[in-house]
Amino acid sequence: MVRSKATNLLPTETRPYHSNMKTTIILTTLALAMTTSARCFPDGATWNNREQARTFINDACYKSGGMFTGNYAPRQLKAMCPRGQGQNIDFVVQNLNGNTGFDLADKDCYDRLNSEISKCPHGGETTAAGWFFRWVSGSLKTR
Repeated sequence: MVRSKATNLLPTETRPYHSNMKTTIILTTLALAMTTSARCFPDGATWNNREQARTFINDACYKSGGMFTGNYAPRQLKAMCPRGQGQNIDFVVQNLNGNTGFDLADKDCYDRLNSEISKCPHGGETTAAGWFFRWVSGSLKTR
């Protein structure tokens, strides 16, 4: 019996579907890139005026020329240390991508740092979507 070449082909429904595999790989890669890790510091000084801290980050994230606005080079870190009420407060934002510079969206900047202020009374840090955010409160007095 002679088979035609056409009979050796599998029906469309049983052929391996490579684009599903590509989609799975892409989605897995995106999920890993969007992984978030966060931690609050268990002790240390607390910032007594959360609204003032929010004003600091609003200015740094939204105002033209603000400390955290503009493009970040690969792995670039930007930090500020405003002072008030006998305390200082340190804010850090870093682009974790080692190959590409990015412009952090103003809203993302504010929302991430505000989340740290709201959830972590002694300070905390978050890594999310290729960015690192930290806030720490401290006393200006010599220890």
